[in-house]
Amino acid sequence: MSKNNDIILEMRNGVATVTLNRPKVHNALSGAMMLEFVRICEELSKDDEVKVVVLTGAGEKSFCSGADLGGMDSDEDSVIEFKNHVTKYKNCLIALHKLNKPVIAAINGYALAGGLGLAASCDLAYATESAQFGAPEINVGLWGMMISAPLVKAIGYKKTLELMYTGDRIKAAKAKEIGLINEVFTDEDFEEKVYNVAEKLTTKNPVALSYGREAMYMIQDMEYEKSLTYLRDQVVVLSRTKDYKEGLTAFKEKRDPVWTGR
Repeated sequence: MSKNNDIILEMRNGVATVTLNRPKVHNALSGAMMLEFVRICEELSKDDEVKVVVLTGAGEKSFCSGADLGGMDSDEDSVIEFKNHVTKYKNCLIALHKLNKPVIAAINGYALAGGLGLAASCDLAYATESAQFGAPEINVGLWGMMISAPLVKAIGYKKTLELMYTGDRIKAAKAKEIGLINEVFTDEDFEEKVYNVAEKLTTKNPVALSYGREAMYMIQDMEYEKSLTYLRDQVVVLSRTKDYKEGLTAFKEKRDPVWTGR
């Protein structure tokens, strides 16, 4: 359970929904909130009852506007204090990356700055028609340093640089076009559509989902032949698991498999 009212954690049929809950400030991430976010991710990774994680924002206007830098712009703040604050955001991105379950971003409004980084860090991303995306840091003389890493992996260098250079916001349809999100749903159907995707994933072999997710991220920076060797070894390991054997047996017997996570 969440220990911070600024983050709501709900469970439903194997789907854990993590809601950033500061709608009055566009769900900006405070220091305490980022610490709690990391703790929740680590908790969900260890919970066998959790099959899929959905990350979203409270209210109808924002998914997340990034790290809350209020009070951190004073000349009295030291470089070390500022570094400690943004390190908490870095740890949020790492926690998402290490989460060993499928993670879906449900983007129901503005996904800006650090919020854009969170969206890009999720495995799948779906947005409402009214959602907007942007890296506005350049407009105040800064650069979205840490969000560059997940963005480049998601949409490539040229599209990332375009967002970074201009600071412009793009709409959901454009975000889908450049590969930032998977699909756009109407505002009315959004929650149901996203949950349907999550629910579908809960019916899949959890071992295969976890191994496959890890493998996909591992090969991103590998030389091609090395990646194939690594993937070969991973499929050999998967083929020895109980759930793989259960999947084959269920297919032959024309029934739904009963996964054990082993």
